[in-house]
Amino acid sequence: MAAKEFGIDYPSKLPMTFLSVGRSGTVYLHAMHSVVDWFACALWINGQLVRSLSLSPGSGILEDIGQKLTFEVPYWSGQHPATDRDEDDYPFPFHPLELGAAALKEFFDCQLEGSSDPTLLQPESIPLVKYKRSRSRWRFW
Repeated sequence: MAAKEFGIDYPSKLPMTFLSVGRSGTVYLHAMHSVVDWFACALWINGQLVRSLSLSPGSGILEDIGQKLTFEVPYWSGQHPATDRDEDDYPFPFHPLELGAAALKEFFDCQLEGSSDPTLLQPESIPLVKYKRSRSRWRFW
């Protein structure tokens, strides 16, 4: 599911209407904005927030709730440095959008940028349903 409401600075404040789907399962939130190098993600299991992270170089860490997920640890420990930045000036030991790409791979087994990995889900292969509202009924195209 995609909605403008997902692009929030504090993922833990996602409206409950979106979380009601995951009361007995897992809900993932993933949001990125490349203009400001902002990345946010969150994970709820059975309606309980397990992890929420939101950060950008300009704003710093906006939210960091819960233990770091396994895929995050190498980034925080400096194994994926933001090579195009001066270490002394850059606020993180990694680039937020690279961590965002790792989260996409971890959460959804897909990749949106870079060289294509055929072992991952190819987003363009996912069939989408288009809804069109008519006066009398919904139509599927």
